[in-house]
Amino acid sequence: MKKFLFATTALVMTAGVAAAEVAVSGDGRMGLIYDGDDVQFSSRARVTFTLTGESDAGLSFGGSFRADQESDYTAGNTGSSRSAARGTAGAVWISGTYGKLSMGDVVGAAEAAIGDLPEVGYTAGEFGGDVEEISFLVGDGENEDQGPTLLYEYTVNNISFYASATDGSNLAGPGVVGRGPLVDTDGDGFVDTQIDTADTAWSVAAKYEGSNFWAALSYSDNGDDSEIGLAAEGTFNNFAIKGVYMDYDYDSVVGGADGKTYGLGATYQMDALTVKGFWRRDEVEVAGVDADYDSFGIGADYDLGGGAVLAGGIIDTDYLDDTVADFGIKFRF
Repeated sequence: MKKFLFATTALVMTAGVAAAEVAVSGDGRMGLIYDGDDVQFSSRARVTFTLTGESDAGLSFGGSFRADQESDYTAGNTGSSRSAARGTAGAVWISGTYGKLSMGDVVGAAEAAIGDLPEVGYTAGEFGGDVEEISFLVGDGENEDQGPTLLYEYTVNNISFYASATDGSNLAGPGVVGRGPLVDTDGDGFVDTQIDTADTAWSVAAKYEGSNFWAALSYSDNGDDSEIGLAAEGTFNNFAIKGVYMDYDYDSVVGGADGKTYGLGATYQMDALTVKGFWRRDEVEVAGVDADYDSFGIGADYDLGGGAVLAGGIIDTDYLDDTVADFGIKFRF
């Protein structure tokens, strides 16, 4: 159950704000992971802060970040750490009649429309290297060194439109002389170096939703590489079936490279039991040499009620060249 903290004197008294709220929630898990050789213990606990408000004009706004995301930025690092204060973790947003605008560690337009394959296991696929996650060129780990990602979403009738971009400015870390202007760009007390040599990465997508299905199309570009995505999902009684196709063109690779991803996911839900599975195939061609990778996963969740779920999964993937599994219990607070 979420615990709500109302700071009435600090939040509600602000002029122009009709309502404001800070909610504290959390998640945790504990269980076992089999990595192909040994069984290991695995556990964690996290706290999430969600901030929401609404202006007198009816604009909704908010933000969200986890306690472990604020702040892991320390002097002397290489700029690779993630921090909500630097826009590389967590997110802020504002929404109204003309859509929703989000900035921070948000997904790109393609991922917002298409999404990933079903997550299995109590670690949500982490034990298998997250092979259920489709690779997207924007806002999905490809552009983490560029700081915040911008995402715009707008829905009219049954059609949703998405657009996203990064600013094309790489963050190289504090105090690197000769590699850009040395300024404290985010006010955290550290000197940051912005290198404006990266290409702006952008993505657009559209999604149509019917009564029991949806279909989406996307295009992404980061200056050197591009991607076209197509996906659809249908729901029939207790079943949901999803298909994904991605086509990549990698001009950043010397000599050029092409890639394709085919994915199929299925979910069955009955009362407290949910069974999920996926298949994924990645095909890559580099300098005339072909490489193929297959991944399979299946898992089940059983809702114990009150925010506790018993879960387990098995993944076999060519990326790990092994079969791995996990089993445990996860919590929502």
